[in-house]
Amino acid sequence: MNNSIKITSLFLALLVIACGKKEETATASAPISEIKLTPEQKQNAGISFGEFQEKEMAEEITCTGLVDVPPISQASVSLPIAGYVKNTFELLPGKKVAKGELLATITSLEYIQMQQEYLQAMSSLNLSNSEKSRQQVLSSEEVGSKKKYQQAEADQSNLQAQVQGLTLKLQALGCDMNVLTKGSISAVISLRSPIDGYIEDQSLAIGKYVTPTDALVKIVGVAHKHVELKVFEKDLGKIKMGQKIAIQTEGSKAEAKVFLIGRQVDLSTRTTPIHAHFQSEKDEMSFTVGQFVSAHILVGNQKMPTVPQAGLARVGKGGFIYVETASGAMAQIPVEIISSNPDFAGVKPLKPVPAGKLVIQGASALEAIFAKD
Repeated sequence: MNNSIKITSLFLALLVIACGKKEETATASAPISEIKLTPEQKQNAGISFGEFQEKEMAEEITCTGLVDVPPISQASVSLPIAGYVKNTFELLPGKKVAKGELLATITSLEYIQMQQEYLQAMSSLNLSNSEKSRQQVLSSEEVGSKKKYQQAEADQSNLQAQVQGLTLKLQALGCDMNVLTKGSISAVISLRSPIDGYIEDQSLAIGKYVTPTDALVKIVGVAHKHVELKVFEKDLGKIKMGQKIAIQTEGSKAEAKVFLIGRQVDLSTRTTPIHAHFQSEKDEMSFTVGQFVSAHILVGNQKMPTVPQAGLARVGKGGFIYVETASGAMAQIPVEIISSNPDFAGVKPLKPVPAGKLVIQGASALEAIFAKD
């Protein structure tokens, strides 16, 4: 009996110790939400107090996206026939090129043969025209066979179709038809830029064999830059055409407007694309295609509690405000930033705000103290 009591007592003692350790560990890992400061610490941190101010501010939807250009401002330069690269130039990524600028020259045996066929078809067409005229005269005088006239007419139509087809093919390759008509055949095709822009990529080398499926040079235009943003499904109902957007990236800021709103939600990310146009050409030129941007869409005005910017410690997309409670401790309150301007930030506290004095200056110093402790 005594042994049973001893074992039970020992088990209870171990259980109490284990619970105490668990409580101690939980307390150690829990984030500190209150801290007491001395008057000297408050003075060094530059802390001053005030209260929430109810202000009408523009509600913002925060999102991210990329600078892009429409298909009309992108070009993938290829050659409709096969050949060998004869010459090329310094087409390094980022190099500016003008519309019509020579990018490379290509030698093609197929191109030579096409010109030869065109000249032969033109010669045959001239002969066919003469033969048709002759048969027409004979037929009208009832000397020649009507069948021969019809055959001459058919031959002429066939040759005209052949000449027209070859003309269109050669023009697509950039052939100067006036020069070719005089009998001068060229062995070289000029590869030119179809738009103004910058080289994005190229796959040219002297002597390289190229085919119609090869993308030889990729060019990104400089006109009609826009921003493609991704907005979460829950915010779509607030977005309207023409709303202002504040665009920001490392070292650059700009204003834009909502131009198009996507009509389908991506099932994997639960986001919808928003197409925005820059407000000024100067702003547009300061951004680079493919550049990552953050954006704030201004979706309307509403009254909300605000704090001065100095009373908000920004951390990530949210931040913290601070309240000195009746006990003299500084309480840290996480908030969602609903709106912002150079002077004030509209906030939504993510937990109850205790009674006390609101910190309106020195929040960043307090955030550093809380992070340290």
